[in-house]
Amino acid sequence: MSKKPNITNIASGYASNTQLNANFQALQNAFDNTLSLDGSTPNAMQADLDMNGNDILNAGQFYINGEDVFSVIYRVTISTAPPSGGTDGDIWFKVTN
Repeated sequence: MSKKPNITNIASGYASNTQLNANFQALQNAFDNTLSLDGSTPNAMQADLDMNGNDILNAGQFYINGEDVFSVIYRVTISTAPPSGGTDGDIWFKVTN
């Protein structure tokens, strides 16, 4: 859900320049507290993003701690034949550099 700025209604035309300026500042602060779709700044996350069980779609790259997760997945080889030792039913995997 989006955050809504606290805006005070001004009852008559020239009631309060101070309150009008405070309302504009509240709007500016609310815009500064959003993520930008075009990547303009400020656009950095400063808290966890709760996806509420929803997917992230159309990600070209996905980095965790500087590592491209997709490139790691593509380097994984899975085999039922152990390199040495093991028992029936074991699954072995290798990640190449």
